[in-house]
Amino acid sequence: MVPFVIKIAKKFGIQDDPNSAIHRKFHKQPVPLMGATGFVVTSLLLMAFLWLANKFDWFSLRIYLQNNLESFRLIWIFVSVAVLAIAGVLDDMNKISTKYRFALVGLAILISIFLGGLKIEALSYPFNTLSLNFVLVPQALAFLWLGFCLFATKLLDGLDGLVSSVGVIAFLTIASISVLPSVNQPLIFIFALIWAAGISGFLPYNFPEAKVYLGDGGSMIIGFMVGVLSILSGAKIATAVTVLGWFILDIFVVWSIRLLQRKNPLTTGDRNHWHHRLLSLGLNKRQVLVLTVILVIITAQLGIVLSTEQKIWIPLFQIIFILSSLGYSFYLQKKSLVLKE
Repeated sequence: MVPFVIKIAKKFGIQDDPNSAIHRKFHKQPVPLMGATGFVVTSLLLMAFLWLANKFDWFSLRIYLQNNLESFRLIWIFVSVAVLAIAGVLDDMNKISTKYRFALVGLAILISIFLGGLKIEALSYPFNTLSLNFVLVPQALAFLWLGFCLFATKLLDGLDGLVSSVGVIAFLTIASISVLPSVNQPLIFIFALIWAAGISGFLPYNFPEAKVYLGDGGSMIIGFMVGVLSILSGAKIATAVTVLGWFILDIFVVWSIRLLQRKNPLTTGDRNHWHHRLLSLGLNKRQVLVLTVILVIITAQLGIVLSTEQKIWIPLFQIIFILSSLGYSFYLQKKSLVLKE
């Protein structure tokens, strides 16, 4: 579907114009958006088929796909994805303001929680598990988690192939967790593989130099589905953090920089994000992509094999690496200014 989507995007002028933000965009010609349409549509259709096959025991699949997801209602996840897609397309076409975009994103998350049945009822931490069965607390935590996942991938989408590659790793990590005996969620395992395979089919078109971009809707949907499936795979939030933690921490770092500069933290348009900082260190786009993928794969594998007590070291490593690259890039920037003077 990708070549067809490219033609449609060009025909209706849904493209990313480099002149709209010269200081932070690297392509020289307009690049079509809406590239995620193909894998989003096919992934949702396959999920729906498997859900129905499990529910009505088509082809005697129920014996293989038994699960404990009775409170989870897939149709409302589809509605949430549709709302995110609408918000993304409107944003890509520059026909929506920031406040309306945030409103649509919030609506999508609330639909998935209160109608879809998503919630985080317990959190594991070193040496214990904290029960969270208080009024609206499981729903509030699910809202925060889905929001961070969604915006982590949206803000990450500033370099060719980055969100797509991280998305594949995240879904494969969730698939690995879902088949562990302690989790035993075969349906979530297949859901995660479907999304990983779909994005893999799109990735060759998105690899530097990209022929098509995900679009805002696509990048948000990837983060949203990572959040959804990580909750359903036994609420293995800590494992998902080993993948997305890099970029959730990046959000806090960028917000902190903007606050120190007395700017609105929710504004966009600077070069303080993870990939911008690595580029400022002298790496090219492919090198940044490869380095990021290697780091994410390493921490994802550690998240699978390490115990809950040991996983506490992964965020510490992520924080140290991010702050070190940030500090060194600031040093080089200051040194460059001194030399120019």
